[in-house]
Amino acid sequence: MNILLVSPAGSDIYAKVKSQLPPLGLGYIAAVVREEGHDVKIVDLGLDKKALTGSLIDGSDVVGISADTTRYPEAVEIAKRVKDSGKIVVMGGYHVSFLDKEALDTGVVDFIVRGEGEYIFLELIKTLEEQGDLHKVKGISWLDNGEYVRNAEALPPKDLDLMPMPARDLMSITEYANKMDGMPFTNLVTSRGCPFNCYFCSSSKFGGLAWRFRSAKSVADEIEFLYHTYGYKSFSIMDDNFTLSPKRVFDFADEVEARGLTDIKWWCFSRIDILLRNEDMVKRMAEVGAYMIFLGLESSNEEVLDAYNKNIGNDDQQKAVELLRKYGIEIHGSYIIGDIHETEEMINNTINWARKVNARTTQFSILTPYPGTALYEDISRENRFLHKKWELYDALHPTIKLDNLKPEQVSKLLIKAYKKVYLNPSRILNPRFNSKRKAEKTKNGYKHDGTSLWKKMSNISKVIYFMSVFRKEIMRKDY
Repeated sequence: MNILLVSPAGSDIYAKVKSQLPPLGLGYIAAVVREEGHDVKIVDLGLDKKALTGSLIDGSDVVGISADTTRYPEAVEIAKRVKDSGKIVVMGGYHVSFLDKEALDTGVVDFIVRGEGEYIFLELIKTLEEQGDLHKVKGISWLDNGEYVRNAEALPPKDLDLMPMPARDLMSITEYANKMDGMPFTNLVTSRGCPFNCYFCSSSKFGGLAWRFRSAKSVADEIEFLYHTYGYKSFSIMDDNFTLSPKRVFDFADEVEARGLTDIKWWCFSRIDILLRNEDMVKRMAEVGAYMIFLGLESSNEEVLDAYNKNIGNDDQQKAVELLRKYGIEIHGSYIIGDIHETEEMINNTINWARKVNARTTQFSILTPYPGTALYEDISRENRFLHKKWELYDALHPTIKLDNLKPEQVSKLLIKAYKKVYLNPSRILNPRFNSKRKAEKTKNGYKHDGTSLWKKMSNISKVIYFMSVFRKEIMRKDY
């Protein structure tokens, strides 16, 4: 069969500033389906909003569309266009995995693939091709003569080493303009599932509580492939927690060194408690190119951390920050504001702490009830939704009725947070944050040259520009 896979462009601030990555989820589906002899194409509308042409749709038998929460409305519009062409529409992703009936009720979606979709989608395609019994395809939801059917759950892939690498040859991956310390980077996934089940996160429900991981050899194979095939030397590891097995991290480090990949840099997610228990692992990570670690610092308030089911205290957070700095690993600090019971004072405390931490990159988000989370269930039960305009569920717009703060107050506090951190004079004047990295290849690798104060100031201008776009976007009052 001819399969077309579509990634919607998105409408949030990250899409507007072109901060996007190759859609590896579709890449994995394409790789698995292609191995079985099907013809597959991938269209990422985030790169080119006009890429979904009529001829591509007409030449397809089945069109699969990915749909996380913010891109769900756009995914439905794409589905309408495809359905009008008489093609079969399949939708998958986080949002529709949990709100499958909502998508089916639009009348433009034929099947929902729930959870990790590679082999579910493959089985669905096979069943459609052979006109088999759709009731036997685990992991799908569909309408049988107008009646909603939710088939039994499918088990997620267990041995990830057996899966092919994502079909990057079907994606223009070098067109994604992302940089890490001045160097182009690309993304990869080395594990799935998460045992921690945080209050505001749906990863544990989507991929399961069982952590499944690729071997260190498999991970190094993929990095080596990207290094030699596309020239990448910087990598973003998108697992919910790359460091869950310290032994695997050590094995990975050995593989990197054995292959001579000594000039790579990489970024990953981790947890504070794991880092604090494994200082030797942190040291080893630094030795093999760990450039930055994403830390969910969330809040400076203990009661908020408890509400988020983090099982981590503020003292531990600070210790983790100091540990990473001890070994020269940069920090991506992520903070959440807008808990149901939070006050303005509590949020200001978190903002001040984030300014003090002064991570290499700092991200503030508004607490958002994504489908599939315990938070979503609580907000539903207590009827606290401000709206269900899904395109605004980007963690930049208020979506919940709070006890102590109005929506416009939360929006203003979010703007204040970014201003206070990024327009901090001590940050602006610090060349560590503002010097551009110019990649100049030498026989010993890449040489990074600093820049003049004027060019440093141009980076400040970029921040101010971003803030102007940011402010205009998040102060929308159409909810």
